[in-house]
Amino acid sequence: MRVQSMVGRLNRILAGVLSFAVSGYGAYSCTWADFHQDAVWTALLCILPLLSFPVFLVSFKWPRWALALHWLLATSYLAVYSMLDWRTCAELGYCRSVPFTVFETLRALPVEAYFVVAIFNLGARLLHGMRVPARGNVRAM
Repeated sequence: MRVQSMVGRLNRILAGVLSFAVSGYGAYSCTWADFHQDAVWTALLCILPLLSFPVFLVSFKWPRWALALHWLLATSYLAVYSMLDWRTCAELGYCRSVPFTVFETLRALPVEAYFVVAIFNLGARLLHGMRVPARGNVRAM
């Protein structure tokens, strides 16, 4: 087994485990979410992490689509989480700026985990796409 193949499989396994953890966090966050204020954004904050593991499962059949979906979901989760963070800090009066709030939200563990899943999926996809020619097939130039 080649090192490239082993690293690609390790990326895939780590992406699956983290994806499952992100989906578990989404299920957990739905239990304590307050849907009375900003119900749509709060529902998205619960639903977007829940989709992480199903998208990982889709990657076995359609890896390109799953990769694009993971990045779309990760950036959407960052946007929704940032909007809710902005609402909270604006109500309490300690907001600095929108970019600062987004960067602070990017440091939140669930958001970081979602982006790490996307990065591991990207690594697995890139390593899967590389083809090293066999020794017998190399032509002299």
